[in-house]
Amino acid sequence: MNILDEIVATKRLEIEAAKQAKSVVAIEEEARSLVQTRRPFRELFEKGPVLIAEIKPKSPSAGELIPQSPFDVAELYAKSEADVISVLTDEKYFGGSLGLLKSVRGLVPQTVLRKEFIIDPYQIYEAAIAGADCFLLIAAILPRETLASFIQLGLSLGLDALVEVHDEADVEKALAARAQVIGINNRDLRTLKIDLATTEHLITKIPRDIPVVSESGIETAEDVRRVRAAGARGILVGTSILRSENPISQIADLKRALHE
Repeated sequence: MNILDEIVATKRLEIEAAKQAKSVVAIEEEARSLVQTRRPFRELFEKGPVLIAEIKPKSPSAGELIPQSPFDVAELYAKSEADVISVLTDEKYFGGSLGLLKSVRGLVPQTVLRKEFIIDPYQIYEAAIAGADCFLLIAAILPRETLASFIQLGLSLGLDALVEVHDEADVEKALAARAQVIGINNRDLRTLKIDLATTEHLITKIPRDIPVVSESGIETAEDVRRVRAAGARGILVGTSILRSENPISQIADLKRALHE
């Protein structure tokens, strides 16, 4: 079993436990009755390139990434030029939580993305209640019909979806599901290997009117220029910012390269 399969198997158990604590009917009712102004995600790409900065306490590939409090990172990000804050909510593998997402939403003025291995509508209702403005969907772990229904469910709750792809089959699935924003993950979630050429190859398969975000492996301004030259309209960066001695300066450097 590869790491992606392992995470998904663990996620199924977590979701069943959550449903025992609060029923699907109850969480849907709560999500739909919630009155909350959502911050824009898809619309950001109409104004210019988008930088998504990530709060990721740890990862299977890099280990611990935030030795201090993740709330300190959120407060730094709030003062930065980042357009969107991505929050990992998986606890076992990435050290995040829905509680962290909810707290970050209250600390930052930017759009907040729930980054999670979403395989059940329950998790989309959770995202809405926790204050997310948008959420990640990974094409590799969802059938096409499910992917399409999850995108529509999010829209019905006022949330946009960032649909993540890694190969041509994923791209075909995302396009068939009418994804409005596509993220190309340069990391193979099955092997954890990274190659920026993934963005350069797959972006040629995506219509230009769909904004594309290049994810993973972006560490320098030169990396940003490379994916921008390929046509990416956004980047998602976690590790290189979190490991920087000056995260705000690192974000500024990457943002500057995005606009060159």
